Amino acid sequence: MERAGKVVSINKLANILKISPDTAKRYLEMFAGTYLIYLVPRCGKTNERLLSPKKIYAADMGIRTLFTGFRDKGSLFENYVYLKIKQHNPCYVYKEGTEIDFMTEDSTLIEAKYNAILSDPQKRLFESLDAKKKIIINGVEDIEKY
Repeated sequence: MERAGKVVSINKLANILKISPDTAKRYLEMFAGTYLIYLVPRCGKTNERLLSPKKIYAADMGIRTLFTGFRDKGSLFENYVYLKIKQHNPCYVYKEGTEIDFMTEDSTLIEAKYNAILSDPQKRLFESLDAKKKIIINGVEDIEKY
């Protein structure tokens, strides 16, 4: 739950929990299979989607907050946006060390920023990507833009 909205490394997770990477992978798959979490792939060709690390999101914001407390509002907001758009099969964009939160299957690019602005590298990447629609969501009311 602490990693919600972030890329999850199976090896790092295994080291933290002092378990094998295979066990960590099985746990993640089990949690995803029971809809406790969602794993979001990186956008790209098939190999990139399969081999790249996934971003993790909590399926229930109340359970996430119970475990982590009500901090890191940006991460909570990104998780909320994911839950609102998950039916559109989003992936995340990652190029040259810069990430954009979501690209949906209908080619809508979405960046969730809770009371924040895009960094210069994010802005350049956001503007350079080919998408039918580009949306920066700064608050709950902006979700209606999608």
